[in-house]
Amino acid sequence: MKTKEKIKITATELFNQKGVKNVTLREVAKALGKSYGNITYHFKTKNHLLLELFDDMIEETTEIMKSFNSQNLFHGILDAPKTTFKISMKYLFFYVDYVEIRRTYQAVFSKAEESNAFRKKGYLKILQTLQTQKILRKELTSKDLYYLMELSGAMRTFFFLNLHPDNFKDQGLEKKYITYVNNLVKPYLTPKGLQEFNTYLN
Repeated sequence: MKTKEKIKITATELFNQKGVKNVTLREVAKALGKSYGNITYHFKTKNHLLLELFDDMIEETTEIMKSFNSQNLFHGILDAPKTTFKISMKYLFFYVDYVEIRRTYQAVFSKAEESNAFRKKGYLKILQTLQTQKILRKELTSKDLYYLMELSGAMRTFFFLNLHPDNFKDQGLEKKYITYVNNLVKPYLTPKGLQEFNTYLN
């Protein structure tokens, strides 16, 4: 494995264990048994390192979402928490240290905001299609659908923010997360949508 990849793996582990604020590039170097200069050769600053880790997270998520169930959009939406759970756990610090990143690493925060805005445009089209398929209630406006997306994002963040390290090995954690997120959509469903939801669960 190349040094650059080792740096990213080690930094990710340290960020998850100690928080972004409490990890320096010197500490990453020490954990790897490398010189500080060796680290800064690949990543001039911690900001550069965080930017690349964020790009990696988006790339990994995009690759997984390529398997999105286009034949059944609703099942694809319900599959999303399951397909992205491991990535969210891998890059947990982006959730836990959101405030610190927003305050200190503006370039990373700006990129995250751009990514979220782009993602929401795509999901809005999917949700509108689900309305035409009579899965989501037809009276929901674009504003309502954006609210649903915002609420979903907030719930996901809340879930990971409240994880204690002792819970990481909980075998039922993934199932709890999927249930936690997917139940959010139930009040927005038509009778047909609710039937599809229950079919998916079974």
